[in-house]
Amino acid sequence: MNIQQFNYSVDLLQAIIWQYDEATNLIGLVNQKQNWYNVNQTQFWQSWYTNVFNILTANQFGLSVWSYILNLPLYLLQNNESDSAPIWGFNAIVGSWPTLKNSYLNFGQIPISGNTGGNFSQRGSIIALTLEQQRFILRLRYYQLSDRGDVTDVNKFLNYLLSTSNFGWSGTIYMVDNLNMSITYTFTAPNFPPNVLTVMQTFDLLPRPAGVQIIYSL
Repeated sequence: MNIQQFNYSVDLLQAIIWQYDEATNLIGLVNQKQNWYNVNQTQFWQSWYTNVFNILTANQFGLSVWSYILNLPLYLLQNNESDSAPIWGFNAIVGSWPTLKNSYLNFGQIPISGNTGGNFSQRGSIIALTLEQQRFILRLRYYQLSDRGDVTDVNKFLNYLLSTSNFGWSGTIYMVDNLNMSITYTFTAPNFPPNVLTVMQTFDLLPRPAGVQIIYSL
């Protein structure tokens, strides 16, 4: 995407015709007005471009504006546990090893498959993203809304997106068409930030044609 380069400067002195070159008072007034424009016109729009319009350099306020425009929240509530799971407590054990069912035991006393132990509920907590991670998902969202999901275009964009992002992950992501109404997104390096992946999956941010299933290969 090519963005037009804007010139925000205003040169009021160019309005002074040669007959008034010696009009000291007039030139002084115009210079004062020029100084006002330099602060309140030129600097304002330059700051607006840097802090709001350009996602690559936008600050927290600017990213919040883009979040509203693209309808993509910059945080996600953690809702992994079911409503019936106690935040604290020791439920009765159901079954016997190795078919024990989740007993919601605290401190991990019993090695139940799929249960990491402690039952300190995270329900209602917030998955937060850094500014760089916010930029990443907003740019991904913008592309998702404007692209048709062609494999070549998607892979070209993902390569550009990751090469111009700096959120602490050095790998790449690419799409493969499985030719069976499914596509596979392969992550070429381990330790992709789990909070970013959760947001991507929750809001279905990776581009795909309508009706096509996504498979993640991490």
